[in-house]
Amino acid sequence: MFESGRRLTASVAARVFAVVVLALAAVASSWIGIDAGQEGRLRVTDALHLARRMLDARALANELVARQAQFALESLQLPAEAASGGEYRRTLAALRQVLDEINRYPLDPADRVLYRTLRQQFEHFDQLHAEITALIRRGTREDELAASNKVLEVAAPLAQDIAEGMRTLDMMVSERAMRAAEDSGAAAERARWALVAFSGLSLLVAWLLANSLGTALAASDALMRRLSELARVDGLTALPNRRAWDEELIKGLHRARRTRQPCTVALLDLDHFKRFNDTHGHQAGDALLRGMAQALAGRLRVGDLIARYGGEEFALLLHGCDGANALRFFDRLHGAAMQGQTFSAGVAQSDGSEEGSEVLQRADRALYRAKAEGRNRTVLAEPIAEAA
Repeated sequence: MFESGRRLTASVAARVFAVVVLALAAVASSWIGIDAGQEGRLRVTDALHLARRMLDARALANELVARQAQFALESLQLPAEAASGGEYRRTLAALRQVLDEINRYPLDPADRVLYRTLRQQFEHFDQLHAEITALIRRGTREDELAASNKVLEVAAPLAQDIAEGMRTLDMMVSERAMRAAEDSGAAAERARWALVAFSGLSLLVAWLLANSLGTALAASDALMRRLSELARVDGLTALPNRRAWDEELIKGLHRARRTRQPCTVALLDLDHFKRFNDTHGHQAGDALLRGMAQALAGRLRVGDLIARYGGEEFALLLHGCDGANALRFFDRLHGAAMQGQTFSAGVAQSDGSEEGSEVLQRADRALYRAKAEGRNRTVLAEPIAEAA
């Protein structure tokens, strides 16, 4: 009897011990799983917010390149008191604010090193802008020459370096956001299997956690898809933006090389747009940009591309079109401008054998010639051999 009692007591104790162990294991695994899920969601959220700030910074850096070029041209052509560079200064201030916001996010060591380099370049650029403005305002021939040298030899390459650095940092941050989402999904999967291993309460907690994480991850996936779409569309004109243009230009040059059919790359800039903004206001300027974007896009063939390149500048890619046909096409566009607004354009024919940056550089030089020759015209760039 005593032996039976001891066996019963041992059996009850073993069962109680098993229940206690199971309950503790369920609580522990639940806590670990929930903690991993919460940490994963926070990482995804932080990474997505940082990715959005990087999109803003990259767009402003590209706009800074365009504004810097416009300011340089106006500074050398207009009287010193007219070359105020108001839009240029606003772009600098906006970029500084976004850089300050990015600095508040946790960055990986490699990201932090690149960010510090970009910040140093930006501060140097801001100082250069102040020096150039001071030289222009003094107004002597020697000062104007010194300002011109600083613009062409220092400020312009530095602006390009800042834009390229922003592009690199944006790619690194985007990859980090993707990794955070993948890690969060992996953490959810590990937590799910740990919880399913237990019965009763463990199974219930596993279902609740899986449902919670599944909802969060579905929302994260939807947000990331939306961010991916937003990253390729200009919010004002609804045209493809600079990021989409860079990708499609590579494809267009590859297509020209593969089919042995020429393509034409063009940069189009609205004439005296700052004057229009100052006269009619920024809302009217935005409406003009939207209208011009729609008017230009409506005259393209299926398969051709127009994108907002930055500010009041647009980029066009015409497949199977040589330079002579492009000039005729742009002559028709000059007659269809909205509200009497004129534009200047530089076009470059390519067989696809050059890099995108090279054909854009030729088109940009042609655009500067069009502006220097009086605006409201289109200039064809030199062939590749002559341009080199």
